Amino acid sequence: MRKIKSKNQIEKKQKRNQLILGIIMVFLLVGSVAGFSLMSQDNDDSSKVEEYGLEFYRENGVWKTLIGEEAFAFQNLPSEVSNIKVDTNITLGQYSNQPVYLVNPNQGIQEISNNIGKYIQRFNEACLQGQNCTKDVPTKDCSSNIIIFEAGNETKVYSKQNCVYIVGDSIKAADAFLYKILGITQ
Repeated sequence: MRKIKSKNQIEKKQKRNQLILGIIMVFLLVGSVAGFSLMSQDNDDSSKVEEYGLEFYRENGVWKTLIGEEAFAFQNLPSEVSNIKVDTNITLGQYSNQPVYLVNPNQGIQEISNNIGKYIQRFNEACLQGQNCTKDVPTKDCSSNIIIFEAGNETKVYSKQNCVYIVGDSIKAADAFLYKILGITQ
């Protein structure tokens, strides 16, 4: 048989149960937040690397560095693209406040626009003079600042006049090109 309880005893038991449940909920909430923050921290010392006198740190899947007061982000470290031949005398100053035209843009343009987009006037897609153009874009020659993306077995970067050819792995070649024009590598 169950013992008959007074209204006061029943209320006291309910309050105790609610207090216990509240403490458990607070513990779960604090524990899950603490666990998430500990799991998402990147305490790995290898996420910071010094190359060419600059400190690169890994954040959100890219390598970031500061040059002066400006932040730059790359998919690859300079050492990872050091084997890519970059034969150009183009400098960032040449692009400053000027339009840059793109021929056959691909994934590499994202890398370039993220890093030098703030320095140039605009990016526009174009067709290189002498090629068959299937798109309705302006036709430009190498007297304009043009970046041309080409497929190829060998990854390299070279220029003719103001045309920069990024051949092969466009992201690696774009990083190598950026390191060169930013003065990080020679």
